Amino acid sequence: MTQLENQSLALAGMFQVAVLIDALALTGNCDNEAFSGSFDSLFTFDAETTRDVYGELSRLNQGFTALDAYLGGASRPTSRNIAYYVLSMLKIARVLMANQQLSDRLFDGLQNIERRSREFELSRGSVIGQIDGLYQETISNLDPRILVRGEQHHLLNDDTAARIRTLLLAGIRSAVLWKQLGGSKWKLLLARKRYVAAARRFMSAS
Repeated sequence: MTQLENQSLALAGMFQVAVLIDALALTGNCDNEAFSGSFDSLFTFDAETTRDVYGELSRLNQGFTALDAYLGGASRPTSRNIAYYVLSMLKIARVLMANQQLSDRLFDGLQNIERRSREFELSRGSVIGQIDGLYQETISNLDPRILVRGEQHHLLNDDTAARIRTLLLAGIRSAVLWKQLGGSKWKLLLARKRYVAAARRFMSAS
């Protein structure tokens, strides 16, 4: 797999998270398979390839579709929130990559959550609650803060808020990965057509 294809997977990971957050904030629901794909990516600590981080390509279809819509100039209407979430995750990733102590704290925290999940056979909801706590102890204290836009009765629901923060952490993980793979704002601008072409190939193969 080429460097750009690897970058496209990480970029799709960010876009998928943005789509799911937007759905949760506006409706209180989102696609369960896509959520599981983003959720599971948080616990792939020793992945040998970028594809291993995300598993089956079909689990990233919402990300590929959103990437195509935003970078490919699609005429269909799209939510303005998606671009805001993606750009915000990239900003947080840059801050996080410059703070090794905080990065280590996040990594150790996720490993501890994964270990407790195995040892005590925790439910998905319990794991999400622990990720939510980790996010609030770490990412929530960084600047700029990501402001989620949606219906207040959904945003004030504890379960929905926890799922949103879990997704944000997964999106930031993808943003860090994208940067580690050589992604940059200039790359996003100059290679957008190539990212779209890669996303379409992945969708066809899934």
